[in-house]
Amino acid sequence: MPGWPDTFDFDTDPVCQTQFKPFIKEELASLRAYDDERPDEKTYIFHQHAARVAKDVKKTCLHLGLSSITANNMYWAALPHDIGKRLLPLDMWDSEEKPTGEIKKVRRMHTLLGVQIVEDLFSDVEHPFKDLMIDIMAHHHEQLDSKGTLGKSGEDLSQPVRLAAIVEAYDGYRIWRPHFGDRDISPPAVLNRMREEKGPEIYDMDLLEAFAEMKINEYNIIKTFEEN
Repeated sequence: MPGWPDTFDFDTDPVCQTQFKPFIKEELASLRAYDDERPDEKTYIFHQHAARVAKDVKKTCLHLGLSSITANNMYWAALPHDIGKRLLPLDMWDSEEKPTGEIKKVRRMHTLLGVQIVEDLFSDVEHPFKDLMIDIMAHHHEQLDSKGTLGKSGEDLSQPVRLAAIVEAYDGYRIWRPHFGDRDISPPAVLNRMREEKGPEIYDMDLLEAFAEMKINEYNIIKTFEEN
């Protein structure tokens, strides 16, 4: 199972700079255009979600003591994790009810649709960044208890995927949607929900607590600034 990506440097690697970086930027622009076609009252905006997740993944890597190169490699690999969403019908996303059953199943197809985009375009490219990007893209909705989208067990989930799954879920819980009602979506409340309602059956708790420490530190700084 691959570990943290430290065998290349995205910012200096020729393949990353000439092939993967332009691809990611183009895909995020396409995802933004897709978002622009959705209803004006939407609250969960995919290209903004992608940017937040990538930034939080990077910050968590640094908080874990990983190198700046590893953190940056993770940032770029997390950015395109949801590009497959733009291949699904627009009416899949913005209903007021919580998605269940077949709709939820179709929505989760975005993981493999994104992988197909990458594999079709880079079929002749072998590179550890491609493997990392596909790993996160395919598996960010997997769970340690094997009840995720593809049924992968915890032992099959890499450290990068485990972290991306935590950060991606947190961001999803933090953005209000109609079916949330009056749910508390503050950072402390969301983190407690992830611990108490989800917990070790779903998440790597060591990584969750490292992420939580980073986010609460950030939250306290912002709160103090706003109060002064």
